[in-house]
Amino acid sequence: MTGRVFPPRHEWVPRIFIREDCFYAIDLPVDEDLNEHARLNPGTLRIEDIEGNVLWPEGAKN
Repeated sequence: MTGRVFPPRHEWVPRIFIREDCFYAIDLPVDEDLNEHARLNPGTLRIEDIEGNVLWPEGAKN
């Protein structure tokens, strides 16, 4: 156990991880460190919200 306190699940939001050959969605806390998730998932090209806004890499444009 990490000792980290997570917000209640109903406060989590879907994040779409885009890869070269596929995509997948996972629910994460709103303030989750997307840099860390991208680092732990090599091959991630970008991370978007459900409206298509690019969240990572930070500052990327659609």
